[in-house]
Amino acid sequence: MKLTRCLMIGLYGIENSGVRHLTSMLKQRGGYRADLMFFKDWRHNRVEWPTEDEYGLLVDLIEREGYHLVGLSFGSPYYRVAIEVTKRIKERLGDKVLVIWGGLHPTLTPEHCIQHTDIVCVGEGEYPLLDLVGRLEDGRSINDVPNMWIRESNGTIHRNPVKELVTSLDDLTFREFGGDDKFLIDNNLLTRGDPLVHHREYRIFASRGCPYKCAYCYNSSLRAIFPEGKGNYHRRRSVDNVMAELRLARQKMPNMAWVKFDDDTFVFPKKWLQEFAEKYKAEFGDLPWDCMMTPDVARIENLRLLKDAGLRGVQMGIEAGSDREQKEVYDRTSTVAQILAFDEMNLELGLDVKYDVIIDNPLAYTSDKDALFQLLMDLKSPYKIYLYSLTLYPKSSVTEKMLTAGYATESDVEGFATKSFRQFRVSVDWQRSNEDKFYLALYMLVNKQFISRDFIWKIYKSDFWRKHPDLLLEFAQGANLVRMTGIAAEMAFRGELSLQKVREYGNIRKMINQ
Repeated sequence: MKLTRCLMIGLYGIENSGVRHLTSMLKQRGGYRADLMFFKDWRHNRVEWPTEDEYGLLVDLIEREGYHLVGLSFGSPYYRVAIEVTKRIKERLGDKVLVIWGGLHPTLTPEHCIQHTDIVCVGEGEYPLLDLVGRLEDGRSINDVPNMWIRESNGTIHRNPVKELVTSLDDLTFREFGGDDKFLIDNNLLTRGDPLVHHREYRIFASRGCPYKCAYCYNSSLRAIFPEGKGNYHRRRSVDNVMAELRLARQKMPNMAWVKFDDDTFVFPKKWLQEFAEKYKAEFGDLPWDCMMTPDVARIENLRLLKDAGLRGVQMGIEAGSDREQKEVYDRTSTVAQILAFDEMNLELGLDVKYDVIIDNPLAYTSDKDALFQLLMDLKSPYKIYLYSLTLYPKSSVTEKMLTAGYATESDVEGFATKSFRQFRVSVDWQRSNEDKFYLALYMLVNKQFISRDFIWKIYKSDFWRKHPDLLLEFAQGANLVRMTGIAAEMAFRGELSLQKVREYGNIRKMINQ
């Protein structure tokens, strides 16, 4: 039995795919004792800072179990929480514990992060982490481990180069889940066990990376870290490998009722799609599934094939309603014409479609807001809408544009800022201009089939509602509540309304707009 004991911690999210992969690699490939901790669960627009009791529970566990290496995986909004966690570990345990940070924020801003921790992992960490722990086990120097920034006790920092990206995703172990070597700290309680096994939805990735570089997305930043020569950024798993993971998940999750493919966009070669459709339908035909897609890759023949294999819903990023905003602000390749073409396809397919839209963009003109309203009104097939408030992530293209234009400062960028604690998806209680309130209310109304389009057009043309958008927003929120009540009833009827979903989204004033 190897002696090095590791605790991998995911901040705010029990589904944290990265930390689950790392834990699995340590256990299955390295043979190390690696436990998994979820520190605080995520709540939609209600993310709360840890309490003193929760910090205490975490450090007590680390001391009691005698972990040698503690890893924190997190995104930019949780940077300051990571600082506090690390500070408290070091105050109590000092050099007895090495703390390593990884995930999106450490990868994008290692120069900031290394000031607060012992080690920062830049990029994909499965093989570098195995290398690191192997050296700790053997008493060898860790100062030149690839992908790692190492800070010595004298302040010297070793900034090691980034390795090639993993080319064969099938060679990685499946994510770790299930078992009693998992912990959750939330609501001032420490509980043992993996909360994911009780979920009804299983989320899976059939690929890594993204073929696009949209300006608002972390992929636009990560591509700069993995330039040409570091391996293909967008990589795919084999169909058999995906099926094997689903098979394992079904064994571990007795309540599993549907599958969500979380790939940035579900784009695969025709041959892959045909094999996937055949094998998924044969083995998991009773499990409906959803995926994310972009308008420019939607093809009617592929969608027919996938629907026959159980595809139930598509979440599609349309983001903006004008080609100008799509290209000049967001660096997107999709066009309004492609969005409308997909809408025509869905008149035949009848998929449950959710459109992602970004608002609160200072770089959007009034004409762009107008174009989005017109586009949403032109869509013919029923749809849901997810409204996102533009959030600035470190080093993304849109963040650089906003900083250059003077619409934001460094304090507005996630990490220093925590906007997504309160405004991940849009709620009506965020400070906005009257114009933005007016258009937000319209966007919330357009897909409500119990409200006539003629009535919405009258609102759009009314000077009264433009001057009194707060009243209109209250009306729109009431309509949204009616719609959400119906959706909740549908989910309950299908057996998909879990306590976890209620905890995550169950707040009337913070409800997502569908």
